[in-house]
Amino acid sequence: MRYASVPVWHPSQLKRTGPQLLINSGFLPKAFVRGIALRRRQAKYKMDSDVSESPEVQPTLDGFAEPETQAAPEAQSEAPEAPAQSPADSEGAVGSETQAAPEAQSEAPEAKQRPQNRQGNSGQGHPRRRRRRRGRRRRKPRGQSQHHYSEEELKAQLPDDPEQLEAESRPLGILEVLGSGSGFVRRRESGYTPGNDDIYVGSRMIQRYGLRTGDELVGIVGRSARPGKSPPLAHLARVNDHPADEATRRPDFQQLSAMHPDDQLVLECGREFLGQPDYTNRVIDLICPFGKGQRAMIVAPAKAGKTMVLQAVAEGIVKNNPECHLLILLVDERPEEVTEMEQCGFGEVIASTFDRPAERHCQVAEITLERARRRVEQGEDVVIILDSITRMARAYNSVKSGSGRTLSGGLDSNSLEKPKRFLGSARKTDPTQGGGSLTIIATALVDTGSRMDQVIFEEFKGTGN
Repeated sequence: MRYASVPVWHPSQLKRTGPQLLINSGFLPKAFVRGIALRRRQAKYKMDSDVSESPEVQPTLDGFAEPETQAAPEAQSEAPEAPAQSPADSEGAVGSETQAAPEAQSEAPEAKQRPQNRQGNSGQGHPRRRRRRRGRRRRKPRGQSQHHYSEEELKAQLPDDPEQLEAESRPLGILEVLGSGSGFVRRRESGYTPGNDDIYVGSRMIQRYGLRTGDELVGIVGRSARPGKSPPLAHLARVNDHPADEATRRPDFQQLSAMHPDDQLVLECGREFLGQPDYTNRVIDLICPFGKGQRAMIVAPAKAGKTMVLQAVAEGIVKNNPECHLLILLVDERPEEVTEMEQCGFGEVIASTFDRPAERHCQVAEITLERARRRVEQGEDVVIILDSITRMARAYNSVKSGSGRTLSGGLDSNSLEKPKRFLGSARKTDPTQGGGSLTIIATALVDTGSRMDQVIFEEFKGTGN
């Protein structure tokens, strides 16, 4: 823009030239011309609003006109002299002025009142916005949970006898710690997902005992303060079948050293459940034996009999290795397969059928993994039978927000992060560090005609140990 030889423009000249002409001609910058136009509109608005209040000074485009009082002497000199009034006329005039004075005084406030807007403000321009101060209507202190219970309230609900405390303690469920520091105990009846009968665990109790997501709690439940409020955990007796005081001294799963499995899981048991020779477990023990801490995959197409193989493996683990804690996780499977697996009676079946949303599949898988990790931290051996890792990856692909990079088959590049974390958790930890072992036996689908399933299998086929 050109700033040299800029003439001095007055706002009154905008009426003749116009702001756009000044901008196009290059005499003045665009922002400066727009500012002049804005001040012109403000002056016009002020002239319209103040005409009834201060008629002495009238704003114009060229400035402010001189008040009318300055021109009054000239008008008086030019006006002819008025004839003198008689005393009667003067008295009548005075009387009329006194009678009109109250009416003028009563009309004066009405004339001085400014028109109110919709919000009741009489100010000029935009009405003042009424802001509500933060924290004015807050019913509870900042950072305090809606399920807060004091220690005095919880202690008042407990018996004084320690033996009675132990007798009244019962298994509650699996703990899920939230981002706020507090948590809830999820029940097995609801599939370890949020429900109406969940038990609230305060943040102080979680910090005192070092509780983590996946801990299995045993204790006493207190009374709820009001209807619709989750009952609190009043007393904690055991954590993962160990005394609650020992939970603070356990190691972290991520800090445990991973080692190759060297302790075999013998599976051949005779198949007493079906009354048939145990050929399946016999072949597995001879060709591809499983060990504690194994990361194994059973690859087969759909309807090939994977369920029968998993039932045989579950029976062999329960009968030949009673020290192992068996968890059977069924993700996105048919309800009939879930019922059939539960009727076998081997281990604990945790299922999320295909009629459930993908968010539930992911939540059930994560809490099952955390539950197994907590057992390993306390030196136990855990076995997870997963059916199937392909459907789990599909669920994470539909839940995971898109990163903008899509692999072949419509698979997001970040959707396999959690399934890899699940399968990669299988390991044998160093016994000197106090850890146990986690064995994961998963199934993978192939020859389904889906490019996504093939990509998932290619990602996991080289992760076994």
